[in-house]
Amino acid sequence: MNEKFDPIKEQEISNFLVENFGYEVFSPGLERTKNLFLPIVKKITQKGIRITTITGTNGKGQTAHSLAYLLNRNNQSYALWTSPHILSIRERFNFGEPGEASNIGYSELSQKINESKDFINKNYPDLKISYYEFLFYVFLNLTISSKRNVEYLILEVGLGGRLDAVNHLDAEVVALTSISRDHQLILGNRYDLILNEKLGVCRDKSKLISNISLDYLKDKIHYLSKTRNIEWINHNSTRNYFRDNQLLSFAIFQHYFPNIEMQLNFPIFKGRHEKMSFKGKTIIFIGAHNIDGVRSMVQSKLLDQAASDIPIKVLLSFSKRSYEELNIMLKLLLGFKGIIYKVLLTTFHHEKAVDVKLINLLFKENLKFNEGLLGFVENWKEELLQSNNEKILVCGSYYFIGEVQRFIHTNL
Repeated sequence: MNEKFDPIKEQEISNFLVENFGYEVFSPGLERTKNLFLPIVKKITQKGIRITTITGTNGKGQTAHSLAYLLNRNNQSYALWTSPHILSIRERFNFGEPGEASNIGYSELSQKINESKDFINKNYPDLKISYYEFLFYVFLNLTISSKRNVEYLILEVGLGGRLDAVNHLDAEVVALTSISRDHQLILGNRYDLILNEKLGVCRDKSKLISNISLDYLKDKIHYLSKTRNIEWINHNSTRNYFRDNQLLSFAIFQHYFPNIEMQLNFPIFKGRHEKMSFKGKTIIFIGAHNIDGVRSMVQSKLLDQAASDIPIKVLLSFSKRSYEELNIMLKLLLGFKGIIYKVLLTTFHHEKAVDVKLINLLFKENLKFNEGLLGFVENWKEELLQSNNEKILVCGSYYFIGEVQRFIHTNL
């Protein structure tokens, strides 16, 4: 049973983490944290827990949740690590027992966070460990807890792959969802460079299942699989972003259970076409947060599905990105002619939010060509509080989605 969202407890945990580990930023350092993780990795190996690591630019979270759902439907126990969280930090700590799946409770999470911090302070007093690395360490400690009998471990890569903390563990199966240009300062600005970072989680003689349509990348993966004796299976795209992720999760499931067939009817996962009712409105959340994600959302006609037969508004705000990236994403949304809607740019208060000056520049530069289709909302909370009966799509940043969902939960 999932414990109800508690904004006070959330804030207490968040404050503790930020005070002790700073904000969540990419901190590569497998060598730096190797000694801390090694004992727990050995315990996971000794337990015979089967590991799937999911990497790629977009679609990792949905693929990971879909695989967990399939395992749960077939009475298998699992531990699922994803990031970032949207509404609650507990989303990163998902555990499934046969017939039941839930995020961890506040009490157990707080206890394990304190125990883990005390252990690190005592045994590794000079270790610099980041917010993300610390939470992943907490997650692994919860995974091997005596109260759980985890059979399958599902790990979503946070950023890249080769230097991500999940790469402390050797995956039996690696799933590659997509490759596109994102986080280029860290991963590089060429597809082959990004691919090399993503596939750094592969091990010799492991299995790789991908969802790649670009021939250039398939040639690169083919060469890698031959030189490292990796069994590689590629599934061609259906042109439906969500369905591709679901089919990829089933391909992973079939590796573990090759003789099981089933109807692939998946639930809605957090921030991935999720719907909430608020003040007479239907709020739809789609975490399209980079160029490829927005393009996939538009091309797969998710907006058509969201809109049904009535006009909608798109409430849009971004995480920190270059003006060029922001401009392309906005133009993709404004150029979609399948339905009638108005794009409302806005800002939000978060350490990862884009600079207000960039949003204002983006609005001014695009307004002259899109008058009537583009607006600016200074206070998105007031926009949501208006009681018109309409559908609003919220997208652009997972952090923005999280802020909107927290506002809704505290004002229902």
